[in-house]
Amino acid sequence: MALDIAGILNNWNSMGVFSYVFPFLIIFAIVFAILQKTKIFGDPDNEKTKNVKGINAVIAIAIGFMSLLNNYVSTFFQTIFPRFGVVLAIFIVLLIFIGFFTEPKTGDKGFPKWVGWVLAIGVIIWAWTEWSDMFGVGFELSYFFQDYFWGLVLLGGVGALIYWMTKN
Repeated sequence: MALDIAGILNNWNSMGVFSYVFPFLIIFAIVFAILQKTKIFGDPDNEKTKNVKGINAVIAIAIGFMSLLNNYVSTFFQTIFPRFGVVLAIFIVLLIFIGFFTEPKTGDKGFPKWVGWVLAIGVIIWAWTEWSDMFGVGFELSYFFQDYFWGLVLLGGVGALIYWMTKN
């Protein structure tokens, strides 16, 4: 019986690969990397503490399994990663458009800093609104933007026009 990619992914989903295996691997990798980098239990290059990699692995495995005891971590990953993928795709398209419509200056070191700041503030606002839905903390910015989005766009456009007209 031939399976297409959707069938394979649905089988993996029904087996719990996306709910348990991948979150465990992500948590294990992050915890293990932090323990290795900080060298809390010793340096693997040091002769006295050369077995510290095994200790770090056991601790990372234990934390990975303990984090999966309730469905909170699985639900968090199922919520955050698809949305992050959409935001990442939008960011890449935005960078492509910036590349199409801007011309690099000679001796320029790359994008202006304000582009990074605007994107960072946008990501922080997006994350705050998404996490306020998920955790019930923070405040709901989506209602604010529904009411005032075009006014903010117009205000930003006028501000950008004033800046462009008054710069040297």
